[in-house]
Amino acid sequence: MSKVLITGGAGYIGSVMSNFFLLNGYDVKVADLLWFKKDAPSLYRGNPRYSFVKGDICDAAFRDSLLEDIDFVVHAAAVVGDPASKKFPDLTYKINYEASIKLIDKARNSSVKGFIFLSTCSNYGISEGLANEESPLKPLSLYAETKVDVERYLIDKVSDLDWVICRLSTVYGVSPRMRFDLTVNDFVLNALTTKYLNIFLPYTYRPYIHVSDAGRVISEIVKKFDKTKRNIFNIGFDGENYQKIEIANAISGFIPDVKISVTEKGADSRDYQVDFSKLQKYVDLKNSFRVESGIKEVLGLLNSGKITDPKEDIYYNTSPDTGGLTG
Repeated sequence: MSKVLITGGAGYIGSVMSNFFLLNGYDVKVADLLWFKKDAPSLYRGNPRYSFVKGDICDAAFRDSLLEDIDFVVHAAAVVGDPASKKFPDLTYKINYEASIKLIDKARNSSVKGFIFLSTCSNYGISEGLANEESPLKPLSLYAETKVDVERYLIDKVSDLDWVICRLSTVYGVSPRMRFDLTVNDFVLNALTTKYLNIFLPYTYRPYIHVSDAGRVISEIVKKFDKTKRNIFNIGFDGENYQKIEIANAISGFIPDVKISVTEKGADSRDYQVDFSKLQKYVDLKNSFRVESGIKEVLGLLNSGKITDPKEDIYYNTSPDTGGLTG
């Protein structure tokens, strides 16, 4: 059976993705530094096809030790998001670009069959109409710039290793390594706890995908690698482009007493809608969640009492005070 290495596999997406690969019969090896929630790998440690190694992919010896007997690399390890990249610019460049290039080059000189790179739809920045995989890239943050640079390296320099580039929509929903600094999750938390949302640039668009759907799609891309290899895919589903104000209004259907105000200005000028028709031609899957059902799910988690303090640092890629809570 094929063996998959997931870097950052204890993170928000990686911890969900691990489950889908296990369900599909893969052996899964996860490498993660465990910056945030420390116990995500424990969910799978009883599974004989799951293994976990703690370490930093910026460390050459650790990075080089990862690829023995690996068939596919799913590279999710990164400093993720615009706020985190602004707060940690040197670390962002070191992890997101330098370590990624070195991992790719190591994979080129190994028995790895395929390298799946998790990129972002944020690469489109501001788009007119629906952005497809051929649309111009206009990164507006260091985070997106590093993702674009790694994409270009794969496309322009790597002919001796098959790869897939996955440009992810903005993710939401419940994960073993929960995050409350993502737009949908963040809005739900603040609407529930403060009954107030101030939405910056409320009419700007983004595409959204539930973390479970993201993990399922990526595992399917690997499963169909002979068909999907050497392609770029926008990861998401048609009909899932939303304005921020639409998300706030959907939340008000569950929390009627929330007060919503808007601020027409804001530091984050990203505004893009994305076309996902190419993905559907290669990977014929339907989404299990829409934003409204994701809102209900996150509300259920918060009301369950399983999370005692959702403002705790482990739920944020930067601290709650600097993460841009309703931006």
